[in-house]
Amino acid sequence: MYYLFGQHLIKALPVYLVFFGMCFLGISVEAQVAKENLRPAALGKRGMVATANPLASLAGQEMLIRGGNAIDAIVAAAAALNAAEPYMSGVAGVGYLLYYDAKENKTRSLVFGGWVPETFDAAKLRGAAMAEDGAGHGAIETVGPKIVAVPGNLAGWNRALTDYGTMSLGQVFAPAISYLENGVPITEFDQAMWEGTLQRVLPHPASVELLLKADKTTFKIGDFFTNKPLARTMRNIVEKGADYFYKGELAKEIAAAFKADGGFITVADLAAVPDKVQWVEPISITYKGYTVYNNPPPGMGIQQLQTLKIMEGFDVNQMGHNSTAYLAHLMETIYLCRLDTDKYVGDPAYVDVPVERLLSDAYLDQQREKVRQRVAERMKQANGVGDGTSPLAQGINADYAPYQYATTSLSVVDEQGNAAVIIQTHGGGFGSGYVAGKTGLIFNSALDWMSKEPGLANSVEPGKGIGWCVGGMMQFHRNGRPELIVGSPGSFGILQSVPQVAMNHIDFGMNIQDAISAPRFRWKDELGSVPATEVIMETRVGEKVLSELQGMGFQLDTGLGPWSMTVGGAQGITIDYGTGWLMGGADPRRNGYAVGW
Repeated sequence: MYYLFGQHLIKALPVYLVFFGMCFLGISVEAQVAKENLRPAALGKRGMVATANPLASLAGQEMLIRGGNAIDAIVAAAAALNAAEPYMSGVAGVGYLLYYDAKENKTRSLVFGGWVPETFDAAKLRGAAMAEDGAGHGAIETVGPKIVAVPGNLAGWNRALTDYGTMSLGQVFAPAISYLENGVPITEFDQAMWEGTLQRVLPHPASVELLLKADKTTFKIGDFFTNKPLARTMRNIVEKGADYFYKGELAKEIAAAFKADGGFITVADLAAVPDKVQWVEPISITYKGYTVYNNPPPGMGIQQLQTLKIMEGFDVNQMGHNSTAYLAHLMETIYLCRLDTDKYVGDPAYVDVPVERLLSDAYLDQQREKVRQRVAERMKQANGVGDGTSPLAQGINADYAPYQYATTSLSVVDEQGNAAVIIQTHGGGFGSGYVAGKTGLIFNSALDWMSKEPGLANSVEPGKGIGWCVGGMMQFHRNGRPELIVGSPGSFGILQSVPQVAMNHIDFGMNIQDAISAPRFRWKDELGSVPATEVIMETRVGEKVLSELQGMGFQLDTGLGPWSMTVGGAQGITIDYGTGWLMGGADPRRNGYAVGW
């Protein structure tokens, strides 16, 4: 059997492999499908791709089927999201890559998270179009070309492909170009994203022409979305190389559009990007027999490592998964760790980030004791009794706009054991809402994630790299090889969701799909909202636990019900070296799908 992939026919993967895989892993088929998430994990031996959209996952798998490696596959999947998730990320977005190369037996970090234009002037933001971004940070609170960071996605993809890939830009961009030209179908989730981000698009004529239908309405379920101008742009990038975007004719076209529309990006800003995108050493900790790797600052992944190391000192198995005690300890841990990222993390070329101290045993022992004391105080307040108010009775908060987040996560493992995880973003839904001229390029809103207040670690300054929650993703290695890779979107919830998923697998023995689907929470700790006072929590944790947490004084927002994309949209892969099986999981809170072969 064959399926049509873009303009290519690819042999279908035999379904029986899934069931044989379950048997080899000792997994009951009934246990896989008879759970509340109603989704089995994906299985394969020759490769696994997990992204937030099945078309992107198929794009990655096409590269593996054609003999490519994990880098080829993850770049193909990342590029395909230009069409499949145009509101989340794209060529003119920013991101991070954490990569393990099996031949080198080494894990490396690639930072392409965006930079403040050299001519940026906050005073010129006055009078710019305003729109809620849905993430709740609102540091600069505008849309349009003035809040665009110098984009790094293309440079990051190209650097990874040049240094570790086996395929050309033309090969890995082929699925994306096909999707952009021929169209992708709009899902229920896509429709909600278009509706939630409409106000970001409307101020910009070129964006309205590209991203809305002829009658200026949003795309609906059953519609097909194309972006033929971007397909032409990507074909030119394929023909002329990434420098066409950063130093060639396209760079001049982009800079001219920004100048005409009041933005700050110049030819010089774009030309500087390729040299800025270099491999760096990741940061790491040990956790229950694993070495855990994450991206260094200006990524905020250090918070995830702090969280794990503090929680390592508690007997979470005795507490029980998502019990009142477990959630109370984890929420207090995350609360304290977020204070550190808010205070310290920025571009290390501009600020001193005390990584060694923040990850030291002495410091984290002190933090763990604070957590213990905070939980004890809450227990005294509660006296073991809830406040009598059922959070389940609150209903859905119709005024909350959850479909404006704009980040995505994707993971790949290949047959050789190479493992890659990317988080990339536009910053807000459709980024800044700005499309530069006739390029089809949707530009990010990354500057909105920096502080206008001077003197802070992540204050906006010309030339500075952005301090990013999107830098938070993890690889868990044991005996020198990765066994779990995981990342998630979700604004500053990224720093909270990924540890929850990882602990679900490492500490509570869930397979990767169940670890992703399990109920999660997140503090509302956006930029400018630290320390946080309220927690979003999915109601599937149960009314008794919710009531007990309320009784302990936690302010819970359960208005989004049992499932909410605001707690992230994780993708992950586990590797069983004993059997050779790969297991992939993708988040049902969004369009996520994992595909193995």
